[in-house]
Amino acid sequence: MNQKTLSRTMLIGLMLAVLGIGLFLLLWAVFGQMGMANLPRLILALCLPPAVIALLVGGYMLLKRPTA
Repeated sequence: MNQKTLSRTMLIGLMLAVLGIGLFLLLWAVFGQMGMANLPRLILALCLPPAVIALLVGGYMLLKRPTA
């Protein structure tokens, strides 16, 4: 793997990590404002960001599939 590809991959990974943390904080605050109990609030705030990231990465993989 060359240096340019590695740098781009690390940057994308960093952006996805920041997105996940940001989504967690946003969901935690929104669910708190809705008056949700702490346990369901925590479970949803922890489970939804990885699902969103998986959908983004999966959609990218489907749309940018190399042509044969």
